[in-house]
Amino acid sequence: MSIKLNAETLREFRVAKIFEESCELKHSMCFSQDGRHLLVCDHHYLLVIDCSSLRQLSLVNLQHYRPKLACFTQRNDRLLHSSSKEDYLIRYLDLISHQYLRYFKGHKRALRGLCFQPGSAHHFLSAGWDDRVLMWDLRCERYTEKLKHLQRPLVAFDPSGLVCATSHNAQRIEIYDVRKMGSKPCQKFDYQPTEGAKWTQLQFAPDGQSLLVSTDSGCCFSVDAFNGRLGQTYGSYANRDQLPLQACYTPDSQHVLAGADRGRVHVWHAASGQLMAVLHSRCREAVYCLQFHPHCSMLASSDESTRIWLPDKREVQQIVVEQESDEDQELPVIDLTSDDFDFNKINIKWPKPILLPRSPSPVPVSRWRRRRLPRIPIADVQYESESLEEGEIP
Repeated sequence: MSIKLNAETLREFRVAKIFEESCELKHSMCFSQDGRHLLVCDHHYLLVIDCSSLRQLSLVNLQHYRPKLACFTQRNDRLLHSSSKEDYLIRYLDLISHQYLRYFKGHKRALRGLCFQPGSAHHFLSAGWDDRVLMWDLRCERYTEKLKHLQRPLVAFDPSGLVCATSHNAQRIEIYDVRKMGSKPCQKFDYQPTEGAKWTQLQFAPDGQSLLVSTDSGCCFSVDAFNGRLGQTYGSYANRDQLPLQACYTPDSQHVLAGADRGRVHVWHAASGQLMAVLHSRCREAVYCLQFHPHCSMLASSDESTRIWLPDKREVQQIVVEQESDEDQELPVIDLTSDDFDFNKINIKWPKPILLPRSPSPVPVSRWRRRRLPRIPIADVQYESESLEEGEIP
């Protein structure tokens, strides 16, 4: 059975299952590329959930590394995670053997962004608080490309994996051709920074037409991925502690969801910015991480617990994406897959800085409460006695 994801369907979403294996605040969440598994990361544990049966597959204890970011590679049994306690290495972990396959050294401070390239088997991007953006290859320990002169950078790949976006200090977005990361950006969009608002997340829409920028000031906004024009502003939702709450698109790119305090999830129509629904959960804490399933009508959110949201029928149904045609507007067609294509040959007129929306002033509230949960046995990661040779992947 298939459905179209509309406002009525989104209003029917309810919490179907709660995972409370750890009472730590979750910092990142990622679905695998095929949508079968969900990865949840906090400072102590990595939790892998099976999306079809809604059961725990793996729980790995990594409290001696204090990871904050984690993502799947092309394979569901191998992932990358950051380190912030002993060092700032990016570690490549095999979930089957519980062994590290490689270590990636290049950042001098903790990571701020980590994403794997769609459609690629080896490449990923990382952005750190050391103002570095690095391009990596799983087959070698040293980074392949390096972007400098950025402040508080964020990174994101477009759905095709052909271009990537970076940000600079909440006032500029740069678009790069992945094949020419060492050259100048092919597009650059400047914005007038909003006082007191910091950018916390950057992501492409699933259709690649727009970029969603999340802030810590109770609002997020979209910009056109081709000309940088400001689209819609989605807010103001409650974020009184100025937390880096996540937002996301639905798989059809028609709706935007953002987490708020007291376990609420706000849903807007992406094109008009109209608030369509507010989803509630029995929780008094803010929704820190938020991800929509790439292929099914399933939503995952987390604070100190991980919640799986499903429509009221409790069925994981495939989403039918319908593209609306606009005869009055003709969009330029660019063949990015051509080997002769060169962004630098395009005549680009750099736009003037765009005024961003104002954000509400923060109101301090009490700190989050911590719940005590019983400890359960968890297997630690084992270490290999012999290191791998250069270029070797088991």
